[in-house]
Amino acid sequence: MKAEKTVNFLMYIAGMAFNLVIMAVVGLLVLAGFTWGFETGGGFANIMTAEGENYEIEFNIPRDASTLEIAKRLEADGIVPNRFLFQLELFLRGISSDYTAGTYTINTNMNNVELNRALRARPHEVAPHYEIRIPEGWTIRDMAEYFEEREFFTADDFFYVAQYGHFSFAFLQDVPSDRPNRLEGYLFPDTYQIPVNPNPGDIITRMLQNFDRRFDYELQTRAAEMNLSIDDVIKMASIIERETRLASERALVSQVIHRRLAQNMRLQMCSTVKYTMEEPPLRLLYIHLEADTPYNTYQINGLPVGPISNPGEAAIRAALWPADTDYLFFVLRDEATGEHHFSRTETEHDAAKARYS
Repeated sequence: MKAEKTVNFLMYIAGMAFNLVIMAVVGLLVLAGFTWGFETGGGFANIMTAEGENYEIEFNIPRDASTLEIAKRLEADGIVPNRFLFQLELFLRGISSDYTAGTYTINTNMNNVELNRALRARPHEVAPHYEIRIPEGWTIRDMAEYFEEREFFTADDFFYVAQYGHFSFAFLQDVPSDRPNRLEGYLFPDTYQIPVNPNPGDIITRMLQNFDRRFDYELQTRAAEMNLSIDDVIKMASIIERETRLASERALVSQVIHRRLAQNMRLQMCSTVKYTMEEPPLRLLYIHLEADTPYNTYQINGLPVGPISNPGEAAIRAALWPADTDYLFFVLRDEATGEHHFSRTETEHDAAKARYS
């Protein structure tokens, strides 16, 4: 009996040992799998990153920011595709992610390890700078005049670089190089920190970089679903930006544009006529609507040859997510508030024009 108990005990011990060995082997295989995955998958991720634009940007780490907060900002700025994978890779590689507050220069093509190394380097001194605010809906002409008023450089210098400068961003590939004001629509409106004694190329590059980050995967996917090029989206958004200043009306104006295009109706948007006028009046006369320009949507079919302003994110989203209504017309109802009256039929529209003109 004793011998039998001893044998059973020894078999129990052997079984436990066998299970521990199996668990250890599985654990090693899992760890090896993670390591292989990050070595090979990380390489794939680097290839995918390399397909994007390769440029340097300034990234600021606020005081007392947690690692998670920093990772969220990196993802929001389009620097890393996924904040959780960024943190997981650093954890599995045993890399410290303790960061110091300050401003860092990073490259948009860095992989996670290179990015972490850059953010753990010594933060550099922030050079003296100007803050500029570019409102939504400004044109390149508006910007040029503003920069000349600030005495940064002449308006002609800005126009020249905007037209003939070399800017190799993927979203500009379909923009004809000889189109007037070829960067119109892509100089993203925002607040910028620019160096003292700036040059046109530096400011333009910052704006294009911002557009590249803002027109992200979600917007690109939506445009593809609607069978729209980025350029067509920006043309629509630029019209929406100039046609209404009310947030509640953007999607409605967008819907009118989409429905008119679908029905092969001319857009007949006053903003496209005003774009080529040096001092456009608030209300156009019939003679203005006869202007022979590739922007005049009273005379041409479809969208204008190019954007007529530089739209913000809200107008871009409105272009991609129009309202679900059946309006085809709108007319200014209140000059003070900018409110419009929207109509479904031409008869209703004519009555509204008579009422509010």
